[in-house]
Amino acid sequence: MSRSGNRAMTAETRGGSGVRALIADSMTGAGVRALIADSMTEMEKTGTYLSAEVNAVLDKHDSLDPRDKAFYKTVMDGSCERRITIDYILDRYSKTPVHKMKPMIRAILRMSVYQLMWMDSVPDSAVCNEAVKIAGARGFSGLKGYVNGVLRTVSREKNNIRYPSKEDEPVKHLSVVYSCPEWIVKLLFDTYGDIRTESILKALLDSRYISVRMRTDEKGARALEDKWKKAGVSVSPNPHIPYGRLLKDTGAVQKLAGFEEGDFTVQDTGSMMVAELSLIRPGDTVMDLCAAPGGKSLHAADMLCKQGHVYAYDISESRCGRITENIRRMGMEDVITVSVHDSTELIPEMEGKADVVIADVPCSGLGVIGHKSDIRYRITPDDIDSLVSVQRQIIDTAVRYVRPGGRLVYSTCTMNHAENDDQAAYIMVNYGFSDITAKALAESAVNSPKDSIRVPGLQILPDEWCSDGFYICVLERTSDD
Repeated sequence: MSRSGNRAMTAETRGGSGVRALIADSMTGAGVRALIADSMTEMEKTGTYLSAEVNAVLDKHDSLDPRDKAFYKTVMDGSCERRITIDYILDRYSKTPVHKMKPMIRAILRMSVYQLMWMDSVPDSAVCNEAVKIAGARGFSGLKGYVNGVLRTVSREKNNIRYPSKEDEPVKHLSVVYSCPEWIVKLLFDTYGDIRTESILKALLDSRYISVRMRTDEKGARALEDKWKKAGVSVSPNPHIPYGRLLKDTGAVQKLAGFEEGDFTVQDTGSMMVAELSLIRPGDTVMDLCAAPGGKSLHAADMLCKQGHVYAYDISESRCGRITENIRRMGMEDVITVSVHDSTELIPEMEGKADVVIADVPCSGLGVIGHKSDIRYRITPDDIDSLVSVQRQIIDTAVRYVRPGGRLVYSTCTMNHAENDDQAAYIMVNYGFSDITAKALAESAVNSPKDSIRVPGLQILPDEWCSDGFYICVLERTSDD
């Protein structure tokens, strides 16, 4: 790598092309920025998930100008997503390490560095001035000079920051530049190599679209697309799923034309492929064991053409409530039955009755950090070990529902061998199943990239699929054992 490439992020990596410069006239004052600092401090104090905090604040402040709402969400998402990079920068230019800063000052500096580095349309002077105002307003007048000094230095040096050497410290380099914990980078590095790992991490940072599944005919889909485009939404075809679309600049998805009518549903490419590869036919009995929020159950129900039935299960009333809400919106009450159930426990009356069992099991979620950025900071290697154990318990139950000749579709939203192909191999070795993923892919409507990874099953990687990271293995029961 050249010396200049080692010294500073490229404009592309920093988002200089406008990826995060969403707020064209973002002169939003201290009010919304103070709201961001308060939210970040509250999340650190309580452990609240980013999505929950953002949704709660935007609901509470529903009267905010739409531009202020967009600014709040952009900075909240970006400050979380880029936290490792931001902290690296702050530790270079602050005499006080990030971990020793007062929580409010840490929040002010993090959100301000994000604006300086990745929101090109926000004037640096405005970022620095508003940060100083917030520090004073929150009782830290004595630190106003410190806040100003750190941010002015970052503003001045932002194109000359030295990052860890790609040649000498490849894992640390990728961790800092793409803001991903080193243990996750190493896991990917050991599996996919340095070049592919960087491609994956870059794709996760570029995941700015919303993936939807269209439920209308071609004419209806075109009509919806026309309405969305008139509302300022960018609409692109999903290159791998003919009934999928990729949307940008949507605002609240619930307000898009066709949402309340159930003409489309938010669903990622990998999630759509679970039902698509299940080879579901009208008349089938389908069980979806970990079903919330219901996307796969609803997709399976659509494939049944109202002939057959889907039994959807999840572990709590609240999770099942989310499934039921989506079922009602899409008018599928007669095709799907929802039940609260712990999928590690057997339902005796369903044993050997299912044509298709979908086991989209709890997992580390490493494949979805592009859309749920705080997952990267919450999951640990010990968590993965615990999840593998839970997955085995669900597998040991799920196989008993599949009739001879039926299919078990095992899936996760991660990119880790222990949770993916190792589990598929366990099923085949112990329960008389064979991998038919390649056959299912050939019979499906999926347009597969040429270099798709099959290991067994199909490992979907975000850099080639316009998708979250996902794993799917379609297993056919060939034995009664």
